[in-house]
Amino acid sequence: MRPELAFRPLAAMERCLAELYGSWADVFADDPEAAFIFFKMSTEEKGHANLVDYQRRFAQQNPDVVREVDIDLTDIRSAVERVKTFREENPRPSLDTALSLALTLEESAAETHCKNALRQANPGMERLLGSLGGEDRQHVARLKDFVARRREGAASAA
Repeated sequence: MRPELAFRPLAAMERCLAELYGSWADVFADDPEAAFIFFKMSTEEKGHANLVDYQRRFAQQNPDVVREVDIDLTDIRSAVERVKTFREENPRPSLDTALSLALTLEESAAETHCKNALRQANPGMERLLGSLGGEDRQHVARLKDFVARRREGAASAA
């Protein structure tokens, strides 16, 4: 598959996550720390989508320097649908539910496999895709840290 065709679903996933996290920043506006975490992640996911779009345009404009990639986009498309369905069914989730889903999404193998496959297309893309993976790992660490702090706070309040 031409890599530019694979970039579209990846960008759609990044935008979908940005919208989800942005909506949660609003939902949890009365909890400044939670709202900030989701706002920050929303902003970062928008940036990820922009980087993916840049890579797609590069691949389109430079077909002689990019290779075909073997990639299955089923998991990416499924993740986007899962998020859309969740948002429709849970417009105001509990914080625990939102954090659980966010961790599941950020730890998802779908996005990682897609990025790894797209790295094959051009060595120059590897650094950009690697930076996205690093930011995804930061999201996981940030979420886990937040959950741990909240649990500690709840335990000491009890």
